[in-house]
Parts: sequence; C-alpha cells; structure tokens
Amino acid sequence: MTTTSVVNQKGGSGKTTTVLGLASAASVRGIDTLVIDLDPQCNASEALGIDYPTDGQTAADLLAGEFPGGAAEVVQASKWDHVSIIPGDLDLSDIDAVAGLGVEQRLRVALDSEELRQQFPLILIDCPPSIGKLVSNALIAADSALVATEPSFMASRGVSKILQAIETIQRYYNPSLTVAGVLIGRVPAQAREAAHRTAEIREALGDLVLPQAVPQRAAVAEAVGDRRPIHEVRPLVSEVTSAFDAALDRVLGGARL
Repeated sequence: MTTTSVVNQKGGSGKTTTVLGLASAASVRGIDTLVIDLDPQCNASEALGIDYPTDGQTAADLLAGEFPGGAAEVVQASKWDHVSIIPGDLDLSDIDAVAGLGVEQRLRVALDSEELRQQFPLILIDCPPSIGKLVSNALIAADSALVATEPSFMASRGVSKILQAIETIQRYYNPSLTVAGVLIGRVPAQAREAAHRTAEIREALGDLVLPQAVPQRAAVAEAVGDRRPIHEVRPLVSEVTSAFDAALDRVLGGARL
C-alpha cells in the first residue's frame, strides 16, 4: 500500500486537482484507490460524488479521537470506478484547535488496518493550505509527499515552506517519509511570468520537479464540475492526462529524495 499526501501551504496551488488527476490515472489502470479528504472545503469529496450533508462518517469523525484501524469503517463509495473516499467535513477546521498529546498521530493510527492494506494499493490524501495538525496528520501517515504548485511567486514560496515542514516531520515523527516530487500545474499556454516561475522552480529544485507540468485547460475544470475523471473527457486532453500518468508513475515508483 502506497500512501501519498498532496501538499502545499498556499491555497489555490492545485492540490485537489492533483489528487483528482492521480485518482483518475489510477482508475484507468484499475488500481483501487482511496482518497482521504482532509480539506474542510471538501472539494475533492464533492468532485467524487459526495453530496452534503452526507449520511456516513467523515474524516472529521475519524480524527475526533483515536480509532486504531478505524479508517476502514469510514470509507464510502465514490462515483468513479476503482475510487473510494473518506469525505471531508467543515468540522475538520476544528482539529487544529484540539489540544493534547498524539493528535498529529491519529490518521496514522486509523490507517493501521489490514483490511485497508488488502483493499487499496494506493491512498491519496488531499490536504488543506496550511501547516497545522491536519497536514501533520497527513504527512505522519504517509509514505511520501507530492508537492503541488502553480508557476507563481507566492506558490513558489509555499513550496519552500512546505518542504521545510516535511523535513521537520521526517526528523521528529516519520523518518521514512520521502518527497515524491513537485508537480507544477495550471500552466497557461502563453505567459511570460509563468514560464519564468517554472524555470525558477526547476533551477532551484532540479530533478525533484517532475518533467511534465500540467497545462491549464478548461477541460480540467469541466471534468471536476461534472464529477468525472479527466481521463474520461472526450476529446481526450492528452497533454493533461499524460502529465498525471507520469505523476502517478513517480508516486508508485518511489520518491526521489
């Protein structure tokens, strides 16, 4: 079982789109995938077909206490083939205010389930734009972190800060955590600033940056709005799907740092 958290401190950097793109790529390959939505905005949950208010339990319920292996009881079916979901909830925003020892460990404890290991070769965790207890939970529970960013000045600063946070988690909580890479998304077809920032990120981080960026295409937003995998959009947006396919290969093939 491979567990990957998709992170960036900055909002609007493409984390949810990246999670959905990876899940879409996995779905096409027939890889049973679990998406865990830790973002109180719940965008990934809604794109996967969860209607609110949801009848089942959510990630907020799971993190409200310590439930060894309890994640298996919270999984819901999505509308995508081979993709299941632990949906988000607005109450997730309260987790950062919870005091006490071990709060950051709750997701790892909940995922310690043989049932989950047998059922899901891939777990993807969608994180909020912060470095609080929700993101700490995600990184402590994960095997790797994939940093999603866009080619802008503020997003580039967010990459630097989240990489520092990952180093802290590695040092104190999860020494086996690795960085799968940095995926640049939302790249407009013609924009000098975007090209400059993309080159800047590649120069600073080298091979850590995935070779294929995700271009900005209207079809991506349309697929999310229609609750469909991007790989099912016709005509096929090959430059987008190939970037997510390559990102999935990186995630499944192991980290580079």
